[in-house]
Amino acid sequence: MIGDNTEFLDPSSERELAFYSDYLLKNIRSASLKNLSGHSQAERVKKLNGELENLINKKRAPQNFASQMRTAFKASQLPSTYFRWIDKKDERLCNWLWCYLKTTSKRPASESEQDQTKAPLFSLLSEKAFNTERNNVADRHLDILDAFYNGEADTQQQQELLEALKAKWQQIRFDETIVSWLEENNSVQWIWAWSYLQNITQRPLEQAWIPTTEAEKKAAVIATIDLSDNVDRKALVIDKMKKAWSQKKFREKSSGRKPYSISMTLNTKQKLNALAEEKNMKINEMVEHLVRNEYKKRDSNQ
Repeated sequence: MIGDNTEFLDPSSERELAFYSDYLLKNIRSASLKNLSGHSQAERVKKLNGELENLINKKRAPQNFASQMRTAFKASQLPSTYFRWIDKKDERLCNWLWCYLKTTSKRPASESEQDQTKAPLFSLLSEKAFNTERNNVADRHLDILDAFYNGEADTQQQQELLEALKAKWQQIRFDETIVSWLEENNSVQWIWAWSYLQNITQRPLEQAWIPTTEAEKKAAVIATIDLSDNVDRKALVIDKMKKAWSQKKFREKSSGRKPYSISMTLNTKQKLNALAEEKNMKINEMVEHLVRNEYKKRDSNQ
């Protein structure tokens, strides 16, 4: 068991575990490789902590050596400057990248992956980073960084992945068709657009995530479109969606009622009120009823 005063190492990946084992062996002469061996990652983590505790108890390693090991591993990670282009203030970028990595890290051999030479590298990212559904950009940004830092890809592989992702994003970001079409502060449109995408039965687009708020539905619509690698298919879906929305607005406008002002004598108004009361109708309903009936008579007399 780990003593109360001994810090516990909990590596997130085989890469981190290997670093700790090598660091311990290189810096503490009394450390034994034999004592660190195991058949599984969990077993080797347990033995690593047991060996570290034993060395500390025997005064062969400093009390804070676990902290020193964690600091050394952090220093060996890819510098944050490489991730600077992933701006957490860029909602569209973070949403697309989170969805894309969530899919590719779990499906490295995807047929939709255009650059198959990079596909195996995506499997080295941490799947665990995307186990929790997110509803905000800040959390998605942290998941993206965790996928790299807590995965198995070394710094060179991480750089290759980041360059490939940056190039792919440059192709996506310049197509602002869906972004410019979605109206600002029109939550009715966002909700309708999300519903439209869900109702595509033939060759549906891959769903970004299940949104829980109106604002998230707008973001999810954009991310769903951005995730599509088929440019022609994407353009067709957007075109059909825009036409369907225009038709919807036209039907609503055509079926809507408009107020009209007409003048009449008091006596006529009283008679209209009496007729409406007899028919149990509102005044406007009574007027429409009278007009329709008169129009029918006109047609029958012709």
